[in-house]
Amino acid sequence: MKATWLALALASGGFAQAIVPVSDKTFEFRSGFWINLDRFLYEQALADPAPAAVAPEWTAALDYYRKKFIKGSQPSGEIVELHDRLSDLESVASLKGSNLDPELIAILEAAAPVYRARWWAAHDQGNRAWIRAVSPMLSKYSPDLKKDLVKAYATAWPSMPIRVDVSEYADWAGAYTTIDPSHITISSAAKSNQGDAALEMLFHEASHTIIQKVRDTMGAEAQTQNKLYRNRDLWHIILFYTTGEIVREHLKGYVPYAFKNNLYDGRWQGVPEILEKDWKPYLDGKVDMTTAIRRLIVDYGVDLPTKAKP
Repeated sequence: MKATWLALALASGGFAQAIVPVSDKTFEFRSGFWINLDRFLYEQALADPAPAAVAPEWTAALDYYRKKFIKGSQPSGEIVELHDRLSDLESVASLKGSNLDPELIAILEAAAPVYRARWWAAHDQGNRAWIRAVSPMLSKYSPDLKKDLVKAYATAWPSMPIRVDVSEYADWAGAYTTIDPSHITISSAAKSNQGDAALEMLFHEASHTIIQKVRDTMGAEAQTQNKLYRNRDLWHIILFYTTGEIVREHLKGYVPYAFKNNLYDGRWQGVPEILEKDWKPYLDGKVDMTTAIRRLIVDYGVDLPTKAKP
């Protein structure tokens, strides 16, 4: 199906190939029209104050997105399915026959000419420039980063290149990942994704696909100790720390994302010290994962109330 849609896209006039070739095969980069349109509509629908009206079709699309995706309660699974489908459609000329919701098809196809005329060329150029900038870093660092991350997360790297949709906007965080199949959407314009930080962000998102064993081990250990985490996002904090530290080992002088963006100054305050004490020895090969997680739960866990005997 993907090949068919790509063939249609290439056969239609005025569209560049969405898949952007790079020498390193860790990721498959795309700059697709429809996912970029979707993400840009979402970005503008969030804007406060609202952007100036440019065309009735565009205003109608923003109203739809505000109602359906921002103020609505659409299940996350449906949104993931939508984004995967729009990614598959890449830059095909028409959405008809795509099996998307007919109302959404009408909204997107009406907004498409406005987007194409005003913004798409610049967004596509920005996406491709970002891919070109990160490509040499991938060629140089990707083999060692994958090796170290596989060791840290004790899980094999995906056998196929991870699909990466590059768009002007992704979400508030600058990137997000969905699983089964692994699919990254990343912003080419976000300040946090520029320069060397682009390398960490890509491998941070890819780490979401191989961290499940760590999460399972943490859950089992917390149950054994009858504890809860002080912060339920502990697994994600570990992911930030682990991938950031591994990238820092290879990029001398690099400051990992979580430190540079002060993530440890709020709800995660005090966690780096615990990770340095309990988790870093595992990354350095001094203790095994089970021991590291046991110590981590001891230091970062909160005892559950003891159940009263009947």
